[in-house]
Formats: sequence, C-alpha cells, structure tokens
Amino acid sequence: MKLGKLLLTLSILLNILYATEHTATLYGSEDNKEIALNELMKELPNIGYSIVKSNKNIQEFYYQKFKEKNVEMISFFGITNLKAMRPLLLQNPDFGAYAPFNLLAYKTLDIEKDDNTWYGHLSADTMLSIIGEKDTKNRNSFTQMIESLDSLIEKKMKPTLHKSLDRSAALPQKGLIKMTLKFDKPDDLEEYIEDLVSDHDGRFSKHNFIIAGFKDFKFEYDDMDLDFEKYDAYWISMLCHFQFSNSIFNRGKPEAGMFAPCTVYFYIPKGKNELHVGYASVSNWITALNFKDKKRIKYMKSIDAEVVETFEEMGFTLDN
Repeated sequence: MKLGKLLLTLSILLNILYATEHTATLYGSEDNKEIALNELMKELPNIGYSIVKSNKNIQEFYYQKFKEKNVEMISFFGITNLKAMRPLLLQNPDFGAYAPFNLLAYKTLDIEKDDNTWYGHLSADTMLSIIGEKDTKNRNSFTQMIESLDSLIEKKMKPTLHKSLDRSAALPQKGLIKMTLKFDKPDDLEEYIEDLVSDHDGRFSKHNFIIAGFKDFKFEYDDMDLDFEKYDAYWISMLCHFQFSNSIFNRGKPEAGMFAPCTVYFYIPKGKNELHVGYASVSNWITALNFKDKKRIKYMKSIDAEVVETFEEMGFTLDN
C-alpha cells in the first residue's frame, strides 16, 4: 500500500475511533425536578460525598445582569468525596481539577420540544483523560467513586431518559493548564497564603470573575486526623465568569455547565518554596462538546487566556 493511501486509511480509522469517544451521559426526568434534586443533595453524605458549594438557579442572575432568559432552570453543585479523594490527591495532585467536580442540572424553556430536567456530570473517563491520569489503580478508584454517585442518582431520581453526549475528536493531549510561583520562605506560611488568596480573589474580581466556591483540603484532612503531609498547603477555588457562562449556558449549550464552575487547585509540596496551580483548559470544553462556531470559540479561548494573564500578574509562570 502506498504511503498516501496508508495515511488516509489510518486517518479514517482514527476518525471512526474518536467518533465513539464518550463525554458524558445526562439523566432526564419529566417536568421541573428542582425539589427532587435538592432532596438528592441531602443523600450525598450517605455515600461519602459533600457539597463544596451549591450555585442554584443561576438563570435568575443571568436575567438580572443580562436581561436574557433562555433556560427555565440551571444549577451547579460542586461536589467531592473527601475520603476517597485523599489517596488520589496524594498520588497525583492534578486530581484537584475535579475535587470538586460539577453535578449539573438544567431545564430549557422550550417545553414543546423538551419538557425534561436534565442532570449529570462529565464521565469518569473524560475527567481522567483531561488530567492525564494513566495509573490503572488510580483510574479504577476514581471511577468507582463516580459510580457510587451514579447509583445513588439512579436510585433516588429514577430517571426515565438518558442522553449520551459524544465527541467527534480526541481531547487535547494536555488537558490542564499548570503554572508555578516560586517564593521566598515566609516567616508565617499561613499568613502568606491568606494574603495570596486575598490577592488572587481581588485580581480575578477586577477581570470580572467571581469565586463560586472554596475549600482548604489541607485543613480538612488535618481536622479529620488524616495524613496529608505530602503538602504544606492544598486548596481549591471555584472560578466563574458570568458573561462567559451566560454566553454559553444561556445561549443554547446548557450542557456545557458540566465544566463549570472551573475548579482551580493550588498546592505547596512539603518543604518547597513553590506554589503550583492547575485547572482544566477551555479547549476541553470545545472538543468534548463539539463546538463549531468560530466566533464563540475565539471568545472562549480569550477568556482562558485572561485567566493565564491574571496568574502571570501574580508572578506565576507557565510550566513546560
């Protein structure tokens, strides 16, 4: 076979393979299921999960700020399983990109075409692919953690519909944006971190971002008397940009809310004077949900670049 035909054949085979890549499965129930979803949230502690932050009925904020209402309901529940995540975070700090991950719920206004509430999250495999986790044991542990949530959803919500979201191209090879800030050893590390968090929140606020949730994992594990000594500090901040999210979730792509708010994780390795930060790139959104509109993609990437620029203002530099 000539080289040209061989390459064409390989290209076709790869396209077939990528066409079957699964991004997520959303569960569906008829009518507005907001009350039932709130009851579901109360059951999370029974399987080890907790809510880092609930951001409910965001459509109300979209309407107040932008005078647009294209969804009846859209809510974001940032959830995590502290005990299940601890060994994973100790093995790979990049698991922080999905600690928490988002459980999305939405219902459109077009009741003639779709009078259902849809709810769900990115598949375990999608999240694992984005952080680049290869270890079989870690992948299995994370997947089992997600499966326990899915089992609870099926049991309590009894969905009558399922919607498979598949992507037509492979996710980016580097799904995470990672940066590092090197600093002089402070007299008081706790005070240094408090000042840095305050600086972070203020700078992002000036760029029209909001902090939609925060959790100090180092504090949580110390409080639980669980070993987490690999890190001198480890926390997450849930980042949201209302104009950005309105332009997507409120304009025809509510399912993209599975990616938001974006969990940004920070950690200082034990005894090191360097702060690491990481988060999932918007390029994952574009590929995972088959965005095609060039103008919209350009805008999405510009907001992603603005996050990098804001961290650079703080002294962070991109990792190679």
